[in-house]
Amino acid sequence: MDDREVIEALVTGGARHAFGSKLHIEGDCLVLDGWWEAAFRVAPTTFALRDEPPPDDGDVLDRVAAELAAQGLREVPADPSLLFAITYTTIDLGPVDWKLWSSDLATAEAALAARAGHDSFLDDPGPGRPVLDDYAAELGGARRSAGLPALMVLTVGVDPAAVETMTEALQGCRVEARGWGEIEAGECAALMANLVLVDATSAAGEAFIAQLRGAPAARLLPVVAVSSGATVAGADATVAAGSDPGGWAAHLRDLLP
Repeated sequence: MDDREVIEALVTGGARHAFGSKLHIEGDCLVLDGWWEAAFRVAPTTFALRDEPPPDDGDVLDRVAAELAAQGLREVPADPSLLFAITYTTIDLGPVDWKLWSSDLATAEAALAARAGHDSFLDDPGPGRPVLDDYAAELGGARRSAGLPALMVLTVGVDPAAVETMTEALQGCRVEARGWGEIEAGECAALMANLVLVDATSAAGEAFIAQLRGAPAARLLPVVAVSSGATVAGADATVAAGSDPGGWAAHLRDLLP
């Protein structure tokens, strides 16, 4: 992806992982040059934009502002203390200057209040909410005990030649390939995969990712979509269908435990 697509993925695609030349998405945060938090997604309709000059003197903030404006959002007054609390809890960032963008003040205030309440009680699932455990360490140990590589990538619908090239670059990882019709979305977790790579250049691939996100046993699996350029709903990151499959490995490793 290029940096323009990364910005679009944050603002309109809901992506939690995406990688460009200078920008990447880490959760709800847009990060410049690997360390400088440029923007933060409070909610799908509310964003915080850094109100300080970026370290590279570039135009990243102007580009994000333009994308926000294109979505009908505008700068609104913000409660700095509440926003500081959210960014400190979520991305471990101390007080910095932010501008808040939303459709209107009421929407922004509701988003801030909801996010602050959610992040304050992350350790309390509340009544009726299941606790979704992360068993990555246990799965890795089980594989090592069985003499298998500790990490496993599952590909679904991906061209076999591309899978072979990618596998050569994923040293230390086991790659299991499945074609369309050979596996259901709910069965992915049973293979103890650490990551699922899905060919989403067709409607079938997009539907598979949607089903994967709806499967209780598989919803925590990181998902990377092979895309023709557009962001893919439900995917944590995308790789370009026309790019070298050997280059996909770096993006996949960023999502592996």
